[in-house]
Amino acid sequence: METLQTYLPDVFFLILGMLLFLYMVTDGYNLGLGIFSLTARREEDRGVMIHSIASTWHASQTWLVILGGVLFGTFPVVYGVAMSALYIPVMLMLAGLAFRGVAIEFYDESPNRGRWGLAFGLGSLVATIAQGFILGGLLSGMPVVNGLFAGGYTDWLNPFSALVAAGGAAGFVLLGTTYLAMKTEGPLRERAIQAAVMAAWIVLVGLSLILLWMSLQHYEGRYSLLSLRQGHYIYFTLPIFLFEFAMLLRSLKKTEQDKPFQWSVLLFLTLVVGLAAALYPTAVPPSLTIFDAAAPVRSLWFLFIVSAVLLPVMLAYNAWQYLVFRGKVTEGNQPDKAQN
Repeated sequence: METLQTYLPDVFFLILGMLLFLYMVTDGYNLGLGIFSLTARREEDRGVMIHSIASTWHASQTWLVILGGVLFGTFPVVYGVAMSALYIPVMLMLAGLAFRGVAIEFYDESPNRGRWGLAFGLGSLVATIAQGFILGGLLSGMPVVNGLFAGGYTDWLNPFSALVAAGGAAGFVLLGTTYLAMKTEGPLRERAIQAAVMAAWIVLVGLSLILLWMSLQHYEGRYSLLSLRQGHYIYFTLPIFLFEFAMLLRSLKKTEQDKPFQWSVLLFLTLVVGLAAALYPTAVPPSLTIFDAAAPVRSLWFLFIVSAVLLPVMLAYNAWQYLVFRGKVTEGNQPDKAQN
């Protein structure tokens, strides 16, 4: 028990990484689909996109709530610093998510679907860009003095964060379009595959520019992710990423049903693992570690027990939900559960 108690901060670092991955994948394709819907040529196509996620988007968004709750309970200093430094993009993200959710619910009930369809797309775009600035702002580094944020309220607004936001938006569009290709047939599926190929290349270019930016910053003696003790570990995942990228393009070229989405998910898993390996044990770059920011042991034990009970139930529920609503989506209809 004492050994486990010693490693509780490490355990929750892993749990937070898992929750981040689950949110990025499950709500990522919803947001990416929303962004892609802005290019819809017909309102019927936008309706198919909304119907393809109408039964699952609630559960996907739950992972963000759990992520915030676990972060607050296990590393309250990190939560306080992050909210102080990133208050504006966090509020923009929440506004975008709320706008997106209202649009999905009202879409079928309104006589003017076009406006709600546009709200669905714009809300998804705002939430995605805001999330990119949140991640970019964190990776840019935050000055912390005595457990409090000591920087400015617009520190997150910088060119590096903008690059991360653009790359993240392309990544979500990749998830969304490969998901749409899995759920539809006909011309809409063909457009989704074409968009997925374009998004995949943008993701690769964006990741290359981000790594180049960090390398140049580190070479010039400035702070970057590579300045951390294990920052260079992010390079170790690049061969895996490039292999998955090649397999993704191969599956898109063959217009396979499920594999493009599966390879897209694996790309995100590789990126999250590489980022976690580079950050550990840093909680807020460049200097605040998970050991400095951890909550009291009793709080960690309580949350560990709750997580051990709650997370398997949530995973089982999400898996069952996706199983029930599997199948293709056609115009004006919900997913056909009789199809695989």
